[in-house]
Amino acid sequence: MPDFKIDIRARLAELDLSPVREAEIVEELSQHLEDEYERALSCGASEDEARQQALEQLNTPDLLRRELNHVEHRVSAHPVALGTEMQANIFADLWQDVRYGLRTLAKNRTFTCIAVIALALGIGANSAIFSVVDAVLLRPLPFKKPEQLVMIWENAAHLGFPKNTPSPANFLDWQKQASSFTGMAAMVERSFNLTGVGEPERLDGRRVSANLFDLLGVRAVLGRTFVSDDDRPGTHVVLLSYSLWQRWFGSDPSVIGRALTLNGESYTVIGIMPRFVQSPGFANRNDQLWVPIAFPPEEAAQRGDHFLEVIARMKPDIALKQAQAEMDTIAARLAQQYPAYNTRMGAVVVPLHEQVVGDIKPALLVLLGAVGFVLLIACANVANLLLARAAVRQREIALRLALGASRSRLMRQFLTESVLLAVFGAGLGLLLALGGIRILKTFIPATLSQVQTINIDARVLIFTALVAVVTGIGFGLAPALHASHLNLNDTLKEGGRDAGGGGKGNRLRGLLVIGEVAISFVLLIGAGLLINSFFHLRNLQPGFRADHLLTMKVDLSDVKYPDRERRAVFFDEVIRRVRALPGVQSAAVAGNLPLTYNGDSMNISVEGVPDPPPDQRSDVIFRAIGAGYVGTMGIPIIRGRDFTDQDKADSKDVVVISEKTAQHFWPGQDPIGRRLKPGSSTSNTPWREVIGIVKDVRQNDFIAAPKMQMYFTYRQLKDLAPNALVVRTSIEPLSLAASVRDAIWSVDKDQTVADIDTMEHIVAEAVARQRFSMLLLGLFAILALLLASVGIYGVMSYSVAQRTHEIGIRIALGARRGDVLQMTIKQGLKLVGAGMILGLATAFFLTRVLESLLFGISATDPVTFLSISLVLLAVAILASYVPALRATKVDPIIALRAQ
Repeated sequence: MPDFKIDIRARLAELDLSPVREAEIVEELSQHLEDEYERALSCGASEDEARQQALEQLNTPDLLRRELNHVEHRVSAHPVALGTEMQANIFADLWQDVRYGLRTLAKNRTFTCIAVIALALGIGANSAIFSVVDAVLLRPLPFKKPEQLVMIWENAAHLGFPKNTPSPANFLDWQKQASSFTGMAAMVERSFNLTGVGEPERLDGRRVSANLFDLLGVRAVLGRTFVSDDDRPGTHVVLLSYSLWQRWFGSDPSVIGRALTLNGESYTVIGIMPRFVQSPGFANRNDQLWVPIAFPPEEAAQRGDHFLEVIARMKPDIALKQAQAEMDTIAARLAQQYPAYNTRMGAVVVPLHEQVVGDIKPALLVLLGAVGFVLLIACANVANLLLARAAVRQREIALRLALGASRSRLMRQFLTESVLLAVFGAGLGLLLALGGIRILKTFIPATLSQVQTINIDARVLIFTALVAVVTGIGFGLAPALHASHLNLNDTLKEGGRDAGGGGKGNRLRGLLVIGEVAISFVLLIGAGLLINSFFHLRNLQPGFRADHLLTMKVDLSDVKYPDRERRAVFFDEVIRRVRALPGVQSAAVAGNLPLTYNGDSMNISVEGVPDPPPDQRSDVIFRAIGAGYVGTMGIPIIRGRDFTDQDKADSKDVVVISEKTAQHFWPGQDPIGRRLKPGSSTSNTPWREVIGIVKDVRQNDFIAAPKMQMYFTYRQLKDLAPNALVVRTSIEPLSLAASVRDAIWSVDKDQTVADIDTMEHIVAEAVARQRFSMLLLGLFAILALLLASVGIYGVMSYSVAQRTHEIGIRIALGARRGDVLQMTIKQGLKLVGAGMILGLATAFFLTRVLESLLFGISATDPVTFLSISLVLLAVAILASYVPALRATKVDPIIALRAQ
């Protein structure tokens, strides 16, 4: 590239400009002529022709005047000069810094691209995770004054249920006696078979108290919500979700007043609920409709049947502790009044937001910290690049200082360039975040109701802008300070030779690498712990064989199938037809499959054993199943047998129990042939003979230890019916889904079939939160390791380039190339070793926050710490080896001549 500055200074000599202003104008015009020169070359001109065309630009009549105005950018009547501190010229100076910074970055495209990509990875990851944290943790729930909303649970910790669903009678007593709340409402999950409008469909919904939506502050967008008169048995009215209204009725407003057939009964549509509004609860389901809870008298009197979810709104002047204290008092009062059911039964008041967020909060905060660490590593990398670049520009900086520029002015220029890099990185990072959010949504547990609200909105944009400015100043400050405080005389005397070779610059670069390695080590340890924990979790046995199992919901209408005899006829015919399908090995029905439902438990009595006091009774999970269920699910039989078709309503009442139940009630004995019954020994329920003992199954929670369980055959139960079909196949399960559904419809064309899935997927979803944490933290740890290795490589490459003269002398004096290789690698390993020691000490403290996310290992697992140390050491050696290998190829003659 020709040097046009001599020609430009010749033209400016007659203007008698100050040295500072002349230097700025020369820089501006030389950039313009260089652009013209490159344009001419791109058009096919030779180098001489291109230079001539560029110089002809100096003869353009208005060029000099236009460029002078462009550079000086007059503000009011005062010219803007480099270093001017006048308040009126601040914005002009800033604009000049921005323009100069853009030109400088454009001239160094490789440096700019590397820095922007590194920052984009860090800022993009932060924006993506913040969008999740904002939607889940920071954004208020879509209800009126959501901070006043709480959920109330029964505390049955002595039975293993610290947050148990309340019984109807307890809820009604709470509602009457509590004075800390403006209102209290109950909800219970219920499925509905919608028929008579197109293809039959099973819809998730809830029975709710009439005051629920008034309590939440939610109004219908069309029609009305429930009123107190609706909350009476026999009142059949329904509210539709916005999505169901759109999907089934095409957003037709005339649907209000229309009759729908739900579970074989006619319901009148009275309202359409707003878009994205869900009734909160223990399980964040996608409810499609709501009906009044309307307790029948016998249900309202129930204290031993626990199935409700209760939500309440605290009075404005009531604190959470006060509400909890009152509920404790009421629970104690009920325990005295109803000792058979409420002994040791407390109450727990939980803020609604805490309930909705669930246990994913710690994982999100850990991930937010992790991406913050990734951004720190990216900033350290860019700071190292800026330090190296400032070293190359030291002669330019010295000339500016010699011509009168202030050090503060130069610092501002360098910081402006840093912020520009951060802004470009933020722009690219937002594009990466958009794609990242789409990927994140596929890993976030489906039970989190706020998933659909995660997006890039104004709050995320503001966060990204703040991160860009803060990081731009953060990673640019040290290089700016270092560059602006160079020794002017030494730099000008040396003429730029070995620029940046000062010990201070080397120490700063070394410290940055040590910090990168330490942070990477902490992230890798965290990811390693979660990966190790997840493998421990996946090695847990669910108690059944999950492979080749097809599952689906087949919920029968109480109107169409009101008794067990009709239900049995339907299921017998369905099972017969399904078993006849090619690829089917066996099939069975059950009420609620493992890991799909959290309810159904009761106290039992054992024949010949006195009933324990009410507060010492043990809770046993129960399931209603059909013949062949145990074999189809692959649940090992320890002793005895499974149910058969001979176990009917008119035969002997029988029960199958789990291994844990047998050990608890008959320790060291054979329970086969013994008898038990639900409730107390004096109840009217019949005794049931134990015919089999099966392996414990993880029914409600995959992580917690299995609780006691027992199984009834649905043929001997009046009130409990199967609602699920499970099919063991010899081929890919989902390939049979359509055939199985057609077999069901061939028995009853109006029967709904829903939630078609595989048991392997159900088990995988049971550990979705753990998988989400592991995958994301692992991804960020790999990204941190990659950035740290790039940082090590960059520093070692710079060190080799800086010490080329020294290395040449060593080789000329007889040093072997192996010695040079060892010396260079040793230099890199010193930095890595210091970083690993710092990271090890930090990890011992920070990994404590992961304890709630770990399973089967401790937060200081020595195997994880050792393996991660070896991985990081191997990567560091590799990153140092390439520059070290280059050092061995230094030609001493060329190195000495270059100096």
